Amino acid sequence: MLVTDLPPEVLLQIFSYLHPRDLVHGVSLVCDVWNELSLWPRLWKHLAFNLTYDDPDQSYAHFAKINNFVCTLVIHPTHLYQILGNYRFAFSGIQLSNLEHLHLTELVSGYLVDTIVQNLTSIKHFTAFFDSKFDMQRCLKLLEELQMISIDFGWYGLQNIDNNLIQFLTKQSCLKKLVLRGWYTLRSETVALILNDYNNIEQLYLSNSEISNLIVNSNLQIPGLADFTLRSTKFDDTGISHLVKRSSNLRFLDVLECSKITFKGLTEISKHCPHLESLKFGNSFIINERLNFSFHALAEGCPKLKTITFDGIKLIYDDELVYLFKSTKYLECLVLSDCETISDIAVCALGKYCPNLRQITFMNCHKISADGIMYLVKRSQMLQILKIHSCLGIKDYINHSTTGIHDETAGVVVEDDITGTKQKTKLQFDSERIDLFRYSDYSYKHSHLLCLDMIQCENILPRTILAFAKMCPDIRKLYLTINFLNLNEVEALCRKVFDICMFLRSIKINEQVIELSSIQTQDESICIT
Repeated sequence: MLVTDLPPEVLLQIFSYLHPRDLVHGVSLVCDVWNELSLWPRLWKHLAFNLTYDDPDQSYAHFAKINNFVCTLVIHPTHLYQILGNYRFAFSGIQLSNLEHLHLTELVSGYLVDTIVQNLTSIKHFTAFFDSKFDMQRCLKLLEELQMISIDFGWYGLQNIDNNLIQFLTKQSCLKKLVLRGWYTLRSETVALILNDYNNIEQLYLSNSEISNLIVNSNLQIPGLADFTLRSTKFDDTGISHLVKRSSNLRFLDVLECSKITFKGLTEISKHCPHLESLKFGNSFIINERLNFSFHALAEGCPKLKTITFDGIKLIYDDELVYLFKSTKYLECLVLSDCETISDIAVCALGKYCPNLRQITFMNCHKISADGIMYLVKRSQMLQILKIHSCLGIKDYINHSTTGIHDETAGVVVEDDITGTKQKTKLQFDSERIDLFRYSDYSYKHSHLLCLDMIQCENILPRTILAFAKMCPDIRKLYLTINFLNLNEVEALCRKVFDICMFLRSIKINEQVIELSSIQTQDESICIT
């Protein structure tokens, strides 16, 4: 049977996995039947205009055929202005009648918002960045005519428009998401009014560094607030304490850049946020005095955590992370940055106790090793993205390692299933390390890992990279930093990796992209050591 003989419903299912660009420049050109199928409405619900068409100026004829199927559109402002009929590329068939999500990819200026309000009356979600001279007061006045569910606006002007913002919100009874990036003139008192009076808003994002504790200077409950992000240097432990006490249904909390929130504030989060699913906390300026905080409290107080980001928390220890990982069985995404004390003990516990992991990032965590990462990959069978940035402990792996024999920081916690006692093993000396980190036969193949990013791990050896490749032959993206190899050695390494990873089309090494097409993948007698 030829592929052209497949029934239409099967072909449509196959086409649904293709990028829209392939539908336009490939599928539609095969034959009349495929051309007709390529216009199937369900294939065009989400469209990134600039990534779909090679030459947007010549592609409006195709866009005119599918535009009324599009529900989400990501587009450059200039192209949007053109397709709405205000330029020489005007097509009567372009109406975008079902468009609900509009995301503009570059700075908006001029009177584009006027055109949007006049032509796109169905939009409910609007994301855009405006230049500093943009008349935001007039923009909000125009948008009052639409019933918005979410707005995500970046604006860095100096107009005082607090009253206009409140007037706009008063007209938006359906608004659930309010994201204000920049907005330097926004006053804390205005944010307090939003929190107190507009209970329909479930998600609030503020990146004004001048926002203070005044935004929560009230005893009124905020039951509707589920997602709160703040980027401010004036919001401190008192503010976060009042916020979490008033927001009993908080599920997503990001205070990553609030440098005045300390472990005292984290204690309040642990006490009052039992439904919390995502926590982003800490920065490079955070004080290292632990006070009376224990990560055990976070583990017990927030058991539903799916996403955790800890940045710059230098005094966080392996045993605390082990307890945390055992308690957060739903964990899917973890970011640990500048956590200098953690080692393979925590890494192995992460692989053992968190089976739902999909994305992990380690940055400047120098005590974790290649062995710990290999164990983590082997145990985390749902893992799709693994980023290991600037971790200088990623070197050789146990089958070849001759260094670090006396490093007592590397090991895992072994728990007796009968007595429940725990023992930290010095795995360099005993058979348990060999049993735990035996990868020489590569019998296990990780089928889910799609991206492996190891930039600035400058001590990693080529054979360790090959060991990762053999464990994860299905990866699509690979990023490396190897400064001690010459050009021929780099080419030899890439050749071997390409031979192992059948879906890999390019490798980025030292900021240089090496394409599969430029490498002959047949075996050659070049030895990698």
